[in-house]
Amino acid sequence: MSASASPTSPQYWHALINQSAIRFFILRALWDKDSYGYILSKEIEELSWGFCTPTESTLYPALNDLEKRGLIHSTKTTANSRTRKVYHITESGKLAFRTAAKTWGDIIPAIRKATTL
Repeated sequence: MSASASPTSPQYWHALINQSAIRFFILRALWDKDSYGYILSKEIEELSWGFCTPTESTLYPALNDLEKRGLIHSTKTTANSRTRKVYHITESGKLAFRTAAKTWGDIIPAIRKATTL
């Protein structure tokens, strides 16, 4: 998030929400199938209805964090002389996603109510 973003701007709030939501959508995308960076970013964008549009500077730190926590793991594959890191969700990642989905489900009605002014 830009240091100059004002809390009165939509960009400020979008960036804050995106920092949390991207991890949720990574786990959701990997639940269905293993994936790598570029394709994963497109899947996240589709799953989030365009809200999360991961860039390298948001996607890879989130992937590294999830991998460090044991929620995903990666393997390197080579195709057409190009090496890619393919990400896989772990059983701990599936449990974390279920927990996240329930937690988001708990807060969404409160957000809806609070946004009705």
